[in-house]
Amino acid sequence: MKKITRAITFFILMSCVALTFASDLNKAFKYLNTGDYPNAVKYLREVTAEDPGNAAANYGLAKYFFAKDNPAHHLDSANTYIKLAAKKIPLNPDDKETKRFLNLGVRDYTIQTLQKDINYDAYSKVEKENTIESYQYFLDNFSEKGLLNQATNARNQLAYIKARAQNDPKALDEFVKKYPDADQVKEAKELYEKLLYRQTTSDQTYQSYKKYMDSYPQGEYVKEARKNYEEKLLQYYNNRHDLNGYVEFEKKYKDHPAYRSIQDSIFSIATAPQTVAAFENFVKNYSDNPHIAEAWQQLYQLYTADATEEVYRKFSDAYPQFPDKNKIDSAIELAKRDLKPFQQGDKWGYAYQPTKDSLVIFIPGEYEEAFDFNCGLAAVRIKPCNEKCTYFYINKNDKRAIDADYNFAGDFHAGYAVVGIGNCEEEEACRYGIIDIRGQYVVPPIYDILDDQTEGLYLASQHDKFGFINKRGDKVISFKYSDALPFSQGAAAVAIDDNWFFIDNEGRQLFINRFHNVSSFSDSLCAVTLDGDNWGYIDLAGNFVIDPQYDNAEDFENGFAVISKKEKDPKNKGLLISQRYKIDKTGKVIEKLTAPKSAKTAKKRKGRK
Repeated sequence: MKKITRAITFFILMSCVALTFASDLNKAFKYLNTGDYPNAVKYLREVTAEDPGNAAANYGLAKYFFAKDNPAHHLDSANTYIKLAAKKIPLNPDDKETKRFLNLGVRDYTIQTLQKDINYDAYSKVEKENTIESYQYFLDNFSEKGLLNQATNARNQLAYIKARAQNDPKALDEFVKKYPDADQVKEAKELYEKLLYRQTTSDQTYQSYKKYMDSYPQGEYVKEARKNYEEKLLQYYNNRHDLNGYVEFEKKYKDHPAYRSIQDSIFSIATAPQTVAAFENFVKNYSDNPHIAEAWQQLYQLYTADATEEVYRKFSDAYPQFPDKNKIDSAIELAKRDLKPFQQGDKWGYAYQPTKDSLVIFIPGEYEEAFDFNCGLAAVRIKPCNEKCTYFYINKNDKRAIDADYNFAGDFHAGYAVVGIGNCEEEEACRYGIIDIRGQYVVPPIYDILDDQTEGLYLASQHDKFGFINKRGDKVISFKYSDALPFSQGAAAVAIDDNWFFIDNEGRQLFINRFHNVSSFSDSLCAVTLDGDNWGYIDLAGNFVIDPQYDNAEDFENGFAVISKKEKDPKNKGLLISQRYKIDKTGKVIEKLTAPKSAKTAKKRKGRK
């Protein structure tokens, strides 16, 4: 009987404790949500004193310390408690205590969201401090994967800068050993070898070079110490300067002091076309060449120039031996994020929408100007323009993708972009060229005007003459026209003096008709005028399908176009208005549109005006 009484008493006691906890939690969250932080923390502390692992109480304490308007705001404390709460994830939905937690808004998702917010605020603070120690502290104490990667990269970069500044190979060696996975390890190792060589051979005597070769027989510069080796033989192969000769030299004279330079020449000659095929051939046939890593990276960049998820997966399937699988995985994840320019105050950053009703700011607003991502790169401007604007390209990790700055930076298309150097706010002071996805000029900045590629050709102007070039800079259609429009539907309008006519992509005139002014073909029709006043439409054979009769004619799209005619104003017979109509491809009026009262009409764009 006594045992039963004790059990009943214990049950009643535990029920009271549970009710007390529930009551304290209800009060705590009520005070927390109304900003009564002293009372909130009082009740939260009472719960955790009895139950240190209580998920709701720890979540509440994390919110308490994370609240910006709380005088006791403290990110480290918030992080401590949210980690305790996160240990309970996943919460059991069938558990009575968990159900009480749900009434307070505490569930797996809210715990995870708060933990992420705490991590992001902590990282923002760390970024401002920007020290090796602060980044290391973040890595030791926080958990957000993406931020951990950023912190790791930032810490490694600062550590490398510090090691490099000492100009001592020992410092670089310590860096490599301490951070073996850092992106800078390859560069650090190369710089280590260089400094070690300089230090050992500082007096530049034969004894010091001998000491270097004996002490470091596998060193990067051991061949340099043997520079007189078979000089005449090297001269012979240099005079030949062909790939077969250098490959023969590489096989026969591995101990020659110029062996490395011969391998450089093999890389330079074999990849001279700078095409996917050239780099693919190189990695297939020259796996022992020291430039193999660079060749892989160049192949990767050129092959994946479109920067789509599909092309990255295709590259991975095509080249299973690619040495940096993590790079592909990371690129695929970034490609999935459709980043768009996003304005924060007077600055621009980038955001994406994981769902229809949510927006994630991926790159904070820090730019004066920001353009769309194309081929994985976007042009941005971070400084005021002053006399001229300065742009550079970033990738989706908000890292500078190309070292160079430009005064005009066009969008990338199929791996190429038009860029300009000079005061590009004034055409006369700007020169345009074409770069590839690596930032290398494939066409130097020599043109006064250079439009984006259409149908494989770029409209260009030099010395007041227009012509067309391809992406390699070859002049496909000679520069002999006084004006021109880009290609559209296999035809481009060009002018000699005031006479406009149409040519194909080999520069041949398509039909004999000439015009006073033209547009470009769209939907198989093109607006033209013979006298400069009356506009009609011709087909791709140069025949009028709609006679010249309009004072303005816009391009056809999806079978319809908008035209305008001068008509008497029904409200004032003494005035003319330009009445707009929607017509089909036969010239039949489909719809009368609202017309402006003024008789002035917009002129068709002629050339580049």
